[in-house]
Amino acid sequence: MESTEERIERLHAGGIVDLHFDMLMDLHEKRGRTNVLAADYLGELRAGGIGVVGAAIYIEDRYLPEMALRVGVDQIARLYREVDQTPDFTICKTYDEIVRARQANKIALLITMEGAEPLASDLDLLRVFYELGVRVIGLTHARRNAAGSGGIFAASGSPRDGLTAFGRDLVRECESLGVIVDLAHINPAGFGEILSLTAKPPIVSHTNARKFYDVERNISDEQIRLIGEHHGVVGINSILVSPKEEESTLDRYVDHIEHVVDLIGIDGVGIGFDFFEFIYEQWPEAKKKEMAATLATPHFIPELRNHSHAPNLTRKLIERGFKDEEIEKIVRENWMRILRELLPVRGSTTRQRDAVGN
Repeated sequence: MESTEERIERLHAGGIVDLHFDMLMDLHEKRGRTNVLAADYLGELRAGGIGVVGAAIYIEDRYLPEMALRVGVDQIARLYREVDQTPDFTICKTYDEIVRARQANKIALLITMEGAEPLASDLDLLRVFYELGVRVIGLTHARRNAAGSGGIFAASGSPRDGLTAFGRDLVRECESLGVIVDLAHINPAGFGEILSLTAKPPIVSHTNARKFYDVERNISDEQIRLIGEHHGVVGINSILVSPKEEESTLDRYVDHIEHVVDLIGIDGVGIGFDFFEFIYEQWPEAKKKEMAATLATPHFIPELRNHSHAPNLTRKLIERGFKDEEIEKIVRENWMRILRELLPVRGSTTRQRDAVGN
């Protein structure tokens, strides 16, 4: 008879997909070192059975506005150099490349952008970042930029307007080029406007349900239902599961998963861990206090602090009665379906595919 640990190993064999990880800002800060991927990341990713990672570009406030483009490009450059030094990883630009990476037992890295600050208001820069490998863009973080406004870490108070003219053009250009638009962090008005502009399945790479943590940065039941109606996927975040530290538990994390499943079905939920403790612990106390004052105090789940703890989640899903095929959808297959449907194939852009009638 198969043990629980054997079952977890089998369920992880295809690789877990985590669509949001603040890897690139950390690589940039450690640019004086070499082999950071091997030394700081590989062990935990392998221990957790991680197969695909959304590696996010994020520009800290201290670099804005003048250095946003430079730092964004630098973060990608650091990733390419690190991948050259570490054969366990490969940067993927198409769905086919992700599949081949997994077949070769490599960890597939999909470059994402959290906040369009590196683009400023220059739409032509989107094509530049596309050629560098960016395949997912969330328009905002918590702040306002040229594309729109982020949802704040409070129950109300975000700007009431939606996207800017540049933001609307950016969404259209992403759809045309083959870049996935990510609704994580966008304010409620912007959320609705993006859905009105897009025809493809939407994603929220890393968020939580407002039912359990009522801030505008998370998403409401109505917003979750809209994602379901458009056949999209919501990735569950490990940091904002509760405003209370004592309720920030693995069980509450799974409560968020179950809530999304109850609203839109098992095909609508995935993983966007957003592991951040390794960065947070490097900060001085003054920076931690600034984050608490301007955003929120993060509450890290004791059993889900980094990628090596991913088996704990699978074990909890088993304990909560999820079937094998349901667990596989949550940890991998739902995101893989989105990537298969929305990413370019064999390096061709959407425009190029349309031109040849594919």
